[in-house]
Amino acid sequence: MTIENTSFGLRSCDASDPAPVLAGVRVDGRLDGVLFELTLRQTYRNTSDKVLEVVYTFPLPVRAVLLGFASELNGERKIGAVVARPEAERRYEQALTEGDAPVMVEALADGLHAANIGNLKPGDELVLEVRFAQVLAFEQGRLRLAIPTTIAPRYGSAEAAGLQAQQVPHASLMAEYPLALSLFVSGGLAGAAIECPTHRMTREPVEGGVRLDLAAGAWLDRDVVIVVKPVEPRPSLVIQAHDAVTAAAPMVVMAALQSPLAPPREHIVLKLLVDCSGSMGGDSIASARIALRGVLAGLTEQDQVSISRFGSSVKHVVAPAACTPLNLRRLQVAVDAIDADLGGTEMASALEATFGLPLPPDIMGADVLLVTDGEIWQAAPMISAARASGHRVFAIGVGSSPAEAVLRSLAEATGGACEFATPGEALEAAAARMLVRIRQQPWHDVRIDWGCEPVWQTAVPNGVFGGDTVIAFAGLPVPVAAPTVRLLARDCDAVVTELARGEADAPCAADALPRIAAARRIATVDEGQALELAVAYQLMSRHTNCILVHERAEADKAIGQAVLHRVSSMLAAGWGATSMFAESLSMDDCAFGAPSAWPVAPASVDRQPRVSYSCRLDPDVPALSLEHDDHRLPASLQAMAEAVFEHLSQGHDVQGLARHGESMALHADVRLALDQVVAHGLTTGEAWLLLAHWVNQRPGETVDTRMAGVLRAHLDLMEAKVIAACTTLFDRLLGRCPNRAWPPTRVQRLQQALSAPSRQ
Repeated sequence: MTIENTSFGLRSCDASDPAPVLAGVRVDGRLDGVLFELTLRQTYRNTSDKVLEVVYTFPLPVRAVLLGFASELNGERKIGAVVARPEAERRYEQALTEGDAPVMVEALADGLHAANIGNLKPGDELVLEVRFAQVLAFEQGRLRLAIPTTIAPRYGSAEAAGLQAQQVPHASLMAEYPLALSLFVSGGLAGAAIECPTHRMTREPVEGGVRLDLAAGAWLDRDVVIVVKPVEPRPSLVIQAHDAVTAAAPMVVMAALQSPLAPPREHIVLKLLVDCSGSMGGDSIASARIALRGVLAGLTEQDQVSISRFGSSVKHVVAPAACTPLNLRRLQVAVDAIDADLGGTEMASALEATFGLPLPPDIMGADVLLVTDGEIWQAAPMISAARASGHRVFAIGVGSSPAEAVLRSLAEATGGACEFATPGEALEAAAARMLVRIRQQPWHDVRIDWGCEPVWQTAVPNGVFGGDTVIAFAGLPVPVAAPTVRLLARDCDAVVTELARGEADAPCAADALPRIAAARRIATVDEGQALELAVAYQLMSRHTNCILVHERAEADKAIGQAVLHRVSSMLAAGWGATSMFAESLSMDDCAFGAPSAWPVAPASVDRQPRVSYSCRLDPDVPALSLEHDDHRLPASLQAMAEAVFEHLSQGHDVQGLARHGESMALHADVRLALDQVVAHGLTTGEAWLLLAHWVNQRPGETVDTRMAGVLRAHLDLMEAKVIAACTTLFDRLLGRCPNRAWPPTRVQRLQQALSAPSRQ
């Protein structure tokens, strides 16, 4: 049996495997107003005795636009070109066959990219350099820059989402890749308040701005997040640039328009939907609870709210009800009880069920606020269904490496908005910002007046909210000295209102702006036009790849077929309760240079058993049961192992352990551990078998030789590295758990909260 073909492979060290090929990553960036440019350098070394073909799938910001591509093989530098995908693949395969060293970068879906390095010979060192730019937007008075470094495991089939087998990202508990990062903040933003909630950084004033450097000891295991808060509000901005590629539209204009807050609605109806799948364990579910508490704190008695949670199934915890003080107190208890114990991430069916929740007869329309890490494949059908539902979906993405593309696409398609908050960021503030958006009266028929008829223009977002910046591009047929651009919309009374305006400053130099605009246009044109745009502007797209070839001397040609080596990603910090952030570090004057407080080793999550109870929130609204575990104390680890031993010793098969385990009350940590093993490609019965083996072999415990003999007969049918990898997982998730019994402190606390007399 093998789990290598799953999208998340737990891996143990194997003496026959090549040593890690990715040696480290260096990132250098520049933030100039709303334009962010970054150069990424990945260093690969082949220390094995084999010729390797290296494939590494890595993330870039969702709206990043490639500006340059190069590589250095043993010090020799080559510049790459963007060509049609079939041509790039032909060149790559030809160079591979001829013994040269081709390098190809492919753009996959949702900001993912795949680097292909052919014929990396023993002793070779190759540095892959990718330069990109993106336009950032100020939202609710702040600019949030997120640099992704790893890809968290996702639920579903990556192949069904369009990835080839070698492109599917694999996360490894064993992988460790160092990260070095330096960021230059120029101009007016240099004097802004700058925070890094994810990493310890140093700050040094330099000519023209300030330089931020990541402290030593950083890894590719979480997004690097920089939050910039200007001292004064940023005005609407219009930038123009000359486009030398398209003669019909020689001027490109970018508008960054910020409207004021719209009038508030008298009340809102909010359907809260929280992800309780196994991947949310640890940091993410803790963040979700904080965010939900922040939402509840911002609701009034005029509002209506429901709470649902989902994983493999959806559970409606509380039906839509009025936010009276009594109900809000009970809702707080319900939020405190939420845990990541519902298995897989069936987000599409959960949204459908939430859309269908009935509302009181006098209530029209509701919004959905989704709290999740977004880690799923195959999001397109879900987004289409959400758009057709008529609901606006607002999303708060949590975790150290949330799937930004999935959540942003879902929110934008339905007229909602996104917030992202890593562990260490203020979740209550994120919830408050989201409520500001939800409470605003929606604008209709939003459009941009460019001052003249544009040759082309990009679409305006479905949802426009006061305090957020609308970014749009247009191509103008003739140069205009200082074009005035206006953001217009109709209010609820159908009156046309000017929301914002800006005038163009001096033209922007270089070709970054026209290329960014062309990248936005690619998504709105047909296949043929998209290919033409991508090649003309040298852009990575679904139609084009980057390719270059390091031609080797005849005596230096690679001989024979290269061995495929897929570079695993580091497991995202905090994913599935495998580790926890210790605390956030603010990048103010006190935090710079302060001793690091990050943990050097992962810690298991201290979750306690949960109690079963029901709440009636309103006499006129039927109560929905809070569908938690029953009130029995969970079975001890030893009792679980003995139950497995008894089942197998009576001649029953391993697959029957799944039904056998259903009769026991399980602690949330155990349920999470079993779910994670199953998510990695094993059956539930095999997960129970491996759990019993781990319990019986725990250090400090007396090994039951009879149990070991019975288990060994079944374990011998499994690969040793699978057993070792799952043992590592159990060590991380359950290593600190008691073997005999579980402390019932959480049960006692919830029972006391529910039995206490309520006070209005």
